Amino acid sequence: MNLSLGELTLRLTLAALLGAAIGLERERASRGAGVRTVALVAMGSALFTLAGAYGFTDEPQTRVTDPTRIAAQVATGVGFIGAGAILRQGTSVIGVTTAATVWLAAALGVTVAAGGYAAATIATAITLTVLVGMRLLKPLAWRLGSTGSVLEITYKQGTGTLRPVLDAVADTGASMDDLAIDDGDSGTRRVTLQVRLPRGTPVDDLVAAIDDHPDVDRVTASGA
Repeated sequence: MNLSLGELTLRLTLAALLGAAIGLERERASRGAGVRTVALVAMGSALFTLAGAYGFTDEPQTRVTDPTRIAAQVATGVGFIGAGAILRQGTSVIGVTTAATVWLAAALGVTVAAGGYAAATIATAITLTVLVGMRLLKPLAWRLGSTGSVLEITYKQGTGTLRPVLDAVADTGASMDDLAIDDGDSGTRRVTLQVRLPRGTPVDDLVAAIDDHPDVDRVTASGA
């Protein structure tokens, strides 16, 4: 290779550190790909790029080599790792953001290996700002775009009704802020749910879905 040992070490180390910074955020958020995974993806991408750019200098000059070919394949190959972070959970798909960070880590590795230290560092700072900032703002955005309601549900104890009730809440796209259970002496259970529904979703739809359960005696709704 034409690079000095110090320059080679710098590029691989910086790629790993930038990847680790993003992986640390994912690990703190309890996501699948953590510090080690993202750091290794970034460093591996850098190593592939270095091999493509400088690994064939001993070939005869008459042989045509394209140093971008290996780097181009990194974007394709890392997709298999990213796909492993995406999971389907009921009607929801989770892990897409983590898969995107793995893909981005590969891009960081390629950029650092190509000598784009400033671009890779700035991209890492922007990525962390987006990941951390959006996670902090998401609850606020949800509250601004939702309406609160308090549901009081009465049903007979021992009928296994609570689980279907919570499923009905989830199916309407609502989130549960609080839950209180009061078991009466007459074998009747009263559940109080504080929920937030997406703005534009009538609470009557949720009340009707819960009231359809055969063991539910009564459902009332009021503003939170």
